[in-house]
This record gives sequence, structure tokens and C-alpha cells, in this order.
Amino acid sequence: MLETETTTRRERRIAARKAQLLDAAAQVFSHKGYEKATTKEIAEAADVSEGTLFNYFATKRELLIGVAKAYADEVAADIESVQGETFEDMLAQLAANRFRRGRERRLFMLFLYESRLNADVHQYYVQEALHRIIDALEQRLKALIEAGVMRPVDPALTARMMSATTMGFAALFELGVDIGTGSPEKLGAFVTDIQLNGLRNGSDV
Repeated sequence: MLETETTTRRERRIAARKAQLLDAAAQVFSHKGYEKATTKEIAEAADVSEGTLFNYFATKRELLIGVAKAYADEVAADIESVQGETFEDMLAQLAANRFRRGRERRLFMLFLYESRLNADVHQYYVQEALHRIIDALEQRLKALIEAGVMRPVDPALTARMMSATTMGFAALFELGVDIGTGSPEKLGAFVTDIQLNGLRNGSDV
């Protein structure tokens, strides 16, 4: 029993240290980019020695892939848990959460760029992490359809459309294009209104 408890405590300490290092890596990568970031800077941001960092992650590439996994875990958990008073409120909150997080947007752009150059990053981020995010959204949409809240559209294609919208705005933000909405909440509400009501005038026949 004591051995099990000790192992569990040790596993928790290891998980906490890894999370600390991945958070530091995400900060450094999002500000400096993958190529310019160094493991020394990441270790300093985590307030540990570079040697300690290498006890958990053998290379900078392992850190980047770990950050991609943590990014997917965070987004998927948010998709699964977000609530709203109405269906429209819930969709607007989902969108606003994605637009609100500047570091998340910068990481998306980083992964997009690195995926073209690094087969490992492409393998994890595009084929696993990104698909996991889309699958989480698809499952949420399926549940809403089954509950009668949404009409029976194709949930897989709808999840991809919503994800593409978020990614497109992430690119605009990071390229410095003026969105002009004032807040993530307003942008989330605007995007949701277009998704739900379209562009056609309600009085059109």
C-alpha cells in the first residue's frame, strides 16, 4: 500500500513538473517562435536548470510536440465543458473562448508553420491533436442534434466549418488585420449570428 501511494505521489510530481515545463515552453514558443527559442530560455521561464528540463524532455522537438498535445487537451476540454443559457449563448461562448486567448492563437500559427517543416509535428498536431479538437466539437454537435437543439446537419462537416472559421480569425489576428469588433465576446456573438442566421434577409422569399 505504501509503495502504491509513493508511486502515485511520484507520478503526480512528475506530471506537475512536465506541466510546468510545457507551460514555459508554450510561453517562449509563442513569443519567439520555435527556431529562435532555446531550451535554456524555456528552463529559465520554468525556473529550473536546463539539466532538469532534459530529465523530462530530451529535445526541443519533444517539447513542441508536448505543447501541441497540451494545447489539444485544453481546447477539447473547453469544448466539452462550455455551457450557456441558450444554444446561441453556448456557441457564442465557444467562439469567444477561442478568440480570447492570444497565446493559443500564436501557438496555432506556430504549429501551422512547423507542420510544413517537421514531420513529427505534422504527425502529432495535424493528424492527432487537430483531429482531436475537431472530433470533440463534432461529438458536442452530435449531442445537440440528438437532444433536438440543433437541426440534423452533418456534424463532421459543421465541426470543420466552425474550426476553419476560428483558424481563419486566428490568422487575421496574428497578421495584424483590424477586426473591429471590440471584444472576443462581440466577435463570438457576431460569428454565431452568421452561422445560425446566415446572410439572407429574413423577408426574402
